[in-house]
Amino acid sequence: MAPLLLCALFWTASGQLTGPLIVGKTFMAGSTDPTSGSTAWALTSHGISEKLFTVDDTGSIVPQVGQSVSKVDTFTWDVTLKSDYKFSDGTAVTAQHVADCLGEMNRLSSNAQASLGTMTLTARDASTVRIVSDRATPVMDAVLAEWPFVVYVVKNGQRYFTGPYLVAHFAANNHINLVPNTYYPRAAERPTLEIKKFADGNAVAQALEQGQVDMAFHLPVDELPALRQLSGITVKSFLVGYHYMMWHNSRREPLSDKRLRKAIDMALDRQELTQELRGGRPTRSLFPENSPYDLGEAVPHADKSGAEALIETAGWVKNASGFYEKSGAPLTVRAVAYPQRPGLVLMLPVIKQRLEALGIVVDAHVTSGSSWDELDGIIAGRDYDLLLWAQHTLPAGDPSWFLNSFFRSDGGNNHGGLNSTAVDDLLTDLGHAEEHITRVSDTRTVHQAILEEVPVSNLMTPSWHVGLSSRLSEYVPWGSDYYVIHSDFGLPATTSTTTGQSTDVSAAHQSWFSAIGLMACALLTSQL
Repeated sequence: MAPLLLCALFWTASGQLTGPLIVGKTFMAGSTDPTSGSTAWALTSHGISEKLFTVDDTGSIVPQVGQSVSKVDTFTWDVTLKSDYKFSDGTAVTAQHVADCLGEMNRLSSNAQASLGTMTLTARDASTVRIVSDRATPVMDAVLAEWPFVVYVVKNGQRYFTGPYLVAHFAANNHINLVPNTYYPRAAERPTLEIKKFADGNAVAQALEQGQVDMAFHLPVDELPALRQLSGITVKSFLVGYHYMMWHNSRREPLSDKRLRKAIDMALDRQELTQELRGGRPTRSLFPENSPYDLGEAVPHADKSGAEALIETAGWVKNASGFYEKSGAPLTVRAVAYPQRPGLVLMLPVIKQRLEALGIVVDAHVTSGSSWDELDGIIAGRDYDLLLWAQHTLPAGDPSWFLNSFFRSDGGNNHGGLNSTAVDDLLTDLGHAEEHITRVSDTRTVHQAILEEVPVSNLMTPSWHVGLSSRLSEYVPWGSDYYVIHSDFGLPATTSTTTGQSTDVSAAHQSWFSAIGLMACALLTSQL
């Protein structure tokens, strides 16, 4: 692989350059095993893996490794694959390969069980995969565009994927060297890449300032003014599909009491949080305002007196210091944020100040940015009361994955500990809703039922910021942090490289994807 690292073509507006493009990020895949945690997401964001279907830069679901879907009955679908699609070792992708890898993902990853439950996959012929699931979906293309369903083959203990890049060298928790997949279109024109891991946004901003990276993804808002003054650096800001939210751990006291969860939610000033980040839009809705799944409700103002009344009905009394206590014990919550999403860390002290003004003692903790290990341990041990979180709630354009994964009682990402038969039944009903108008209505019903239980406080739709060297100054960010290294990354500015057209797409999605694309691709020339 070493010669490939030395002889690739590199392009900018001014012509050819040499040397790998270096992408600095605050997160990196922990391995090449897609069944582990959120590794499948990271591998796609690095340009290594692909899925049967994907979401393009206009927000449309398009074929990728797959070609089309066909419904057989309520729980059965056939998927037709594209012809002559290859893994990065040159092996042609067959239906049996797809059945094997997606079956493994479904067995080993709870994220691959959220929408469909248990899946049985069989190869009907070389290019047709049959999927039978124990949960219904009317939008199988959207489900197969969900991030866990990456396509791969295992040979001699090594995984091969179908994306534009393959791994030449993997230094865990440090960097990944990538070379073009020679079986992918326009491979000879692609630059070699290095994805470099940084502990936090400030570190990646410093690396950009010192000329050590070509892309800094993504930047804390307080680093932007200085970077914008530097020659050869371009900063681009864009609204993302993510939401910033805060989980309430209802599995332990004191937030096992819904009155306290609701009081904390009422005490938050969402407008204040967007002002702290100098961008974004405040919202309680779990879905973007330009999607049909947005609740469309006005953002409530902070209501301190209402929050105090709820706390007091739960038997808490303020002491002489202005803090609540019960039986001599102070009302205390542990609030956790992680620096891989810089905005969460900036919001944490603002939330702490609000809650302490209300009379709640807040133990605020920021996890290590050197790896995900500390955060993973906190989540596994449920050692938090409030957990600040960044989540893309419509990664494949349909609400099913997010709602089932995070709010079904046995969901793999149920960080709030919601245990509601009523919500579970509503989610099952949503799985059977085929018409777009019915899916919107059923989503609204389950959405409202979830918010009534207050397992989470949704806070805002944020703006993110990407710093670019002159070699990547024409880069257009889209897809939040999911499609950072996409099929056109680093190529000469000619026609785009797409792996399929928007055919056989579920009708439930067609009416509003263009609106999502407008938001995700709009670049804001913010003067922060």
